[in-house]
Amino acid sequence: MKRVMILTMFAFCTMQAVEYSHRISALGTDLAHLVPDYETDLYRNPQFLDKALAGISYAPGKALILRYSYPYPPATVYRTPISLKFMTRTLGMMGSYWFYYQHDLEPDSYGWLTSTYATYRLQDVWMARMKNTVVNFYNDLDYSRIEYLTSTNSPTIERRLEYLIRTQAAFKIRKNLSLDMKIGFGFFESKTEISDYEVYNQRVNLALARAGLYCRKVTATNDFASWYFDIGSPLSNAEIDSLPYPVYSSVQTDERVFMVSAKTLLARFAYAKAIPITPGGMLIVGLKNVFTLQSTGDATKDTGLRGIINTISLPIGTEHSISTVTLRFGTRFFYDFETLREANEDVAITQNITHTLDYEYTFGLGWKPHKKITVDLYTDGGFWYLKDWAVYLKYAF
Repeated sequence: MKRVMILTMFAFCTMQAVEYSHRISALGTDLAHLVPDYETDLYRNPQFLDKALAGISYAPGKALILRYSYPYPPATVYRTPISLKFMTRTLGMMGSYWFYYQHDLEPDSYGWLTSTYATYRLQDVWMARMKNTVVNFYNDLDYSRIEYLTSTNSPTIERRLEYLIRTQAAFKIRKNLSLDMKIGFGFFESKTEISDYEVYNQRVNLALARAGLYCRKVTATNDFASWYFDIGSPLSNAEIDSLPYPVYSSVQTDERVFMVSAKTLLARFAYAKAIPITPGGMLIVGLKNVFTLQSTGDATKDTGLRGIINTISLPIGTEHSISTVTLRFGTRFFYDFETLREANEDVAITQNITHTLDYEYTFGLGWKPHKKITVDLYTDGGFWYLKDWAVYLKYAF
């Protein structure tokens, strides 16, 4: 009965995105899949499913950009996810769910009479072990609806739906080396109606895939070396939304198209080495490079668009345990190179090049009051503000 009550409580919880655990978020997400961490590794490779646990957590709401039609600029709102995390040795589910709704009778912008924003987002992973194989499916959905009444009493409704589903298989090549294969399908749809008349309806159907090699040699919990290299297409809505150009750049009004890899090549390489400092502590030094090449076109202008983003980062994390408390700190120095080019028959019309050199830091705590209970906290900059801290409670059974 006690276990049933605990698991029921876990079903009504809030937490951050499903991809990273709070421990990895505290050390720095550039170290994800390099530092051994069950929940984060399980997201990358569901074949690791072999532990039973459930978790409760809270994370501050993350910024969301609501898109409007021209000439209105985007608006920023914040969504806090509600999620469930539950795993046994044969079944597993990790999911995060966001919802945001706002209705304004007296909007201040653009001369509107009323405005309504509604967004919904989910990201979950479902896993089931069948003999020695784990079958898995990833769902990634993002829906937004913006409705406003202009000063001329003309109602406008804008809808945007993004959905991806994918599956993954892993193959062991050598003792410490594995090959991961991911295949996904999805669609992006945008629709606008003015005064109940459909103005445009665009849809992009996507075929996505990525392959990667992962290597990790572990001598001790605080002594290991890891690297990975993968290449292919974007495999999440977040990755596609972060591309230099929207996937609609080459889609005309009332057109449906099929794209392979979202016309994008994504290549990543990362390496990390843990150096033992004390019996319960380590320093992790890494190197990561992410290269993105997107080549698309604007059919209305008969021009080609090419965007290149290359990010080189140096993540450094440290973890030190004192009795039942673990201190974590991460920093990330990075250099971004971005070039956006518009050309007509290979003759550049416009070309913008930007360089960014900056750093970020994270901090976290871990506490293990019982052998089956773990509490993790982290913040990504708001150290002195409690509202910026994320809290995670995990129960292993």
